Amino acid sequence: MYTIVSIILFVVLMIALAFLVYLYYREKRKGEHYKQGMKFQKEYLQNMSHDIRTPMNAICGFSQILCNKQIRDMLSEEEIAEYGVIIQSNTDLLSTLVNDILDISDMESGKYRINIGVCNVNDVCRKAISTVKYRCPQGVKMYMTSDVDDSYTIQSDSKRVEQVIMNYLTNAEKHTDEGEIHVHVSLNENPGMLTFSVTDTGEGVPLENAERIFGRFEKFNTINGGTGLGLAICRKIATQLGGEAKLDTKHQGKGARFIFTHPIAS
Repeated sequence: MYTIVSIILFVVLMIALAFLVYLYYREKRKGEHYKQGMKFQKEYLQNMSHDIRTPMNAICGFSQILCNKQIRDMLSEEEIAEYGVIIQSNTDLLSTLVNDILDISDMESGKYRINIGVCNVNDVCRKAISTVKYRCPQGVKMYMTSDVDDSYTIQSDSKRVEQVIMNYLTNAEKHTDEGEIHVHVSLNENPGMLTFSVTDTGEGVPLENAERIFGRFEKFNTINGGTGLGLAICRKIATQLGGEAKLDTKHQGKGARFIFTHPIAS
């Protein structure tokens, strides 16, 4: 079973990667000379290959162990459960890569849809945290505070709001080794708007890159995985919902604070 899933994921990733190569090459050709674009393309593909190979190797390796009856019989229940968690974790990483690429593809083709309905604000934040919390580095506290009660709702696309918060949280996890990651919901920070914020105590973002980090394929730390599309997707979603996604350039102290504003009135 695990082997079949790995094969399917691999095929999907190869198709998605081919499309990503096309998008990346086209994006770089828009604003840079051909030679420089080729250099960026080479570096980016090298990073992407690493991002794909690492979880794929983990999935395939531990799947083979669990599918081999002789080896499996020698493992304890705790070890089997641990290997299952590793497979699930790396499958989620691959899914994130694919989803980012597919989202950008839909945006390019005009097929990206916003489905407005009742959105429970606090529930959406909790779901986002629960989805990514297992990837939070040890010693980093992830928590949420809110100015609204649990019955507070807005008219929005719950899935897309959750996606923005998840992308912010995933980004914070990559750049925070100690301290905390704090999700907050504010009614007063921006009049007429609900403000979601994710604040971390990580390495922070230089002010000169406050806008650039929301560009497609922008990655300033090549050690951490990812497509460089997450923040660009956040900005696109926020714009379509009538709000804004940005870095809080007035944030004081260590780390970074990312903001997502959303109209209170539909």
